[in-house]
Amino acid sequence: MSNCTLKIYPIVENLQKATSIPTFIFGVLGNIYVLVMFCRRPRAKWTYMNIYITNMAIADGTLLMTMPVKIHYYSRTLEEHLKGLCNFVLWVYYVNMYVSIFLITAISVVRYVAIKYPMKARSIFSCKKALVVCALIWFIILAISPIYFISDSDNDKTMCFQRVKSTLSLIFVLLLIIVGFLVPFLIMMFCSITVVCTLSKQLDIGTRSEKIQCMFIIVANLIVFVVCFLPVHLGYIVKYIVQNKYENLVDNDSCHYKLVAHNFLHIAIFLSNMNCGLDCFCYFFATKTSWNMCCMKDTDKTEGECDNNTVSDAVSTPK
Repeated sequence: MSNCTLKIYPIVENLQKATSIPTFIFGVLGNIYVLVMFCRRPRAKWTYMNIYITNMAIADGTLLMTMPVKIHYYSRTLEEHLKGLCNFVLWVYYVNMYVSIFLITAISVVRYVAIKYPMKARSIFSCKKALVVCALIWFIILAISPIYFISDSDNDKTMCFQRVKSTLSLIFVLLLIIVGFLVPFLIMMFCSITVVCTLSKQLDIGTRSEKIQCMFIIVANLIVFVVCFLPVHLGYIVKYIVQNKYENLVDNDSCHYKLVAHNFLHIAIFLSNMNCGLDCFCYFFATKTSWNMCCMKDTDKTEGECDNNTVSDAVSTPK
């Protein structure tokens, strides 16, 4: 590696600025808007879906707060006295990214149960249970996060957001890919496909336009999830394989492959950051559409109440 310095290509650095600055501005404004709108609602009218989306807005908003530091120090050599700040920012970034992933997965499961088994959903879902699920997600991610700092954080601190000397360990890479992405993705894909198929068979029952809206939003959420999170997890394993395969080589070809893998990973990271700006709009719109309106047949039940019998995730609208 002595003759092959990994660095971000100028075009990639410009892309980072072009995507990160708008993502930060619109993402922060969007997540603040969601939090303000939900917090203004009377506590008695909160639903379990409000709780999931509020936690997601907190996770995405917190991650976005690290972006100014990330933009400033992305291509700068890290000074010794800033290593503590670097570790903290990295910890906040990764914790909130994976909390967001698992909250998206939880919302997909909620949709699946509410639309596939609407009557059971009335007894399964409640605000208290939603709080427990969110608390477990935060606790588990926070409990796992020290693995990164114990095994890898001291390996390379030349730059805070670029590992230019060593890769993450294979165990940690596999943990991120399998537990952090693959399992949530498979759950989300199963729930999304099942719900879309269920709604497509019910287009002639109830309001057709609401069902089509539900199907469109479910597919859009799945596409956003894949576009934002598949490349970055693919980038982790690609960079690991390339850097370990050419670890002891410093010729032009090996250096080229290392640079390509390094830059591919960081382009993918920019894409994953965009999820923080898209989530608030996707899921706030989802609550306004009200998933259970697509399939619930009980027209006499008052929607929007926060109790064990509620399956609504939005303010009631006529069916």
